[in-house]
Amino acid sequence: MFDYAITSVSGWLMLVVLSAIIVYPFALRAGLLGAVQPFLPRMRLHAWLGYSLAIIMLIHIWFSMSGETALVVNALGLYLASVAMLLVGAQLWLGRRLRWPTLARRKQMRRWHFWLMVGIVVFILAHVALDSMQLHALLLAI
Repeated sequence: MFDYAITSVSGWLMLVVLSAIIVYPFALRAGLLGAVQPFLPRMRLHAWLGYSLAIIMLIHIWFSMSGETALVVNALGLYLASVAMLLVGAQLWLGRRLRWPTLARRKQMRRWHFWLMVGIVVFILAHVALDSMQLHALLLAI
């Protein structure tokens, strides 16, 4: 039961953190967060949220796969989550590269960073749709 609670809380927390990670750069660019700061300092929070997401993801994986939770969920959902995990790793690598002030081809790297984010969101939403017990219970109640 404890594994299930940690898995559930960490999963929903990841969705909140992922939403903040996605919204933050667009809010910065739109000027909704105040005056524009120099390049590296303005994206520092975005980077730390990305690292936080990775840590929460590892906790989520550890507790979900070490208990009986993995035995009662959809296998396709687990495969989709595994792809999302690999994409998060690639996203962290790209994000680290984008923090280099002298990076060549920054525009191309930002484009890859954006499309990896889209892929992560698609795979995570599919995983949640297939494996979330709370979502299934809510749909059965309706």
